[in-house]
Order: sequence, then structure tokens, then C-alpha cells
Amino acid sequence: MFRHILVALDGSDCAHKALDLAVNLAKEQGARCTVCTVVDVVRAAASMTFATGDIVNEWIATLNDDARHVERAAIEKYASSGVAIETRVLEGSPAAALIEVAQREGADLIVMGSHGRTGLKRLWLGSVAEAVVQEATVPVLIVR
Repeated sequence: MFRHILVALDGSDCAHKALDLAVNLAKEQGARCTVCTVVDVVRAAASMTFATGDIVNEWIATLNDDARHVERAAIEKYASSGVAIETRVLEGSPAAALIEVAQREGADLIVMGSHGRTGLKRLWLGSVAEAVVQEATVPVLIVR
């Protein structure tokens, strides 16, 4: 039986499907959910190589605001579900941040979406889901 489910939310349709499943599972199990959105500040800063520090900081602040908006919308959607839902906006490498929060907060399941990339796209873009599966010390449920 699960008591604490961590859900990765990036605003994509696939992540929202994972959140739907996690909330339903939490309701069945009497668990609580922590919804995490990760802002990859290294990737954000690297994509703005020629920008000033102020512009990069503004961009990161915008990404954090967007993450909070995504999470507020999720909380509103599930307000009447009866499931206790907390949110966290994290900064850092997505896989490492999710694993660290799961360990620190005692999550016993991680639920996340997979964008289903294959072949060269997967090799080039990497896979947060795959990294979490390889490194997590708790079960990971991947939703396509």
C-alpha cells in the first residue's frame, strides 16, 4: 500500500495523464500526493548563452512562475478529489531533483509521464523518466 506518491508534472498532456492516474491511485490507497515541477536552470541559462545575467535571471523567474501556474491548475482540478496534494517547484536537473525530493520526503512511489521518444530523438534529448527509473530507490510508474 502506498502512503505518499510523488508526481512529476511538466505541463504536458502525458504528465497530466500521469497526475490523473496518481490521484486515482492515491484515492484508492488513502495516500497523499506531492506534485513536483522542475525548472532546469542549467538548461535555461545555457540556452541564453549571449544574454546578460539580468535577462537570464528574469527568464528563470518566468519559468518558475510558469511552473507555479501549472501546479495551481492541478491543485484546482483535484480540489474535490479528497486527496491531500502538496506542490513543489524545484530547480536543478529534473531527474536528480525528483529523486532527491522523493527520498527527503519519504515518497514510496514516483509517477511520471513518458513522452515516448524513440531512436535518435531519445538519444539526443535524453530521458528524464529513464534516469529516474535507473536511480530511484522506490518504485517508478511510467505513464505513456
